Amino acid sequence: MLRLLPIPIFICIYLFSWWRCKKNIIASDKQLKPCIDWAYIKNLHLPTKPSFVEFYIVYVSSFLKFPFGIIIEQLPFSKKVRYYEREMKLIFDKWNLEKIKKINNG
Repeated sequence: MLRLLPIPIFICIYLFSWWRCKKNIIASDKQLKPCIDWAYIKNLHLPTKPSFVEFYIVYVSSFLKFPFGIIIEQLPFSKKVRYYEREMKLIFDKWNLEKIKKINNG
C-alpha cells in the first residue's frame, strides 16, 4: 500500500501544475488582448501562438532543470515558445510606449 502512495501525490502535483499553467496563460491572454488589437490596427507582424501543450511542457521544464529541462530547452517547440514570448513582450512594450506618449501629449 505504501508503494502506491507516490502515485496520487504525483497526480496532484501534475494537476496543480496544469491548472497553474492554464491560469497563467489565460491571465496573459487577457492582459495582451488590447495590445493584440492595437497590433492588428498598426498592421504589425504577430507571431503564431504555440499550443497549450507546448507552453505547458516548457513551463514544467523550468522546474526540472537537469536533465529534462536542458533537453527540452533545445527542442524546436521550446524555441517557438520562447520566440513567441519574446516577440509579444516587444509588441507589449511598443504598445505601452505609445500609450504613455498619448497620455503625455494629450
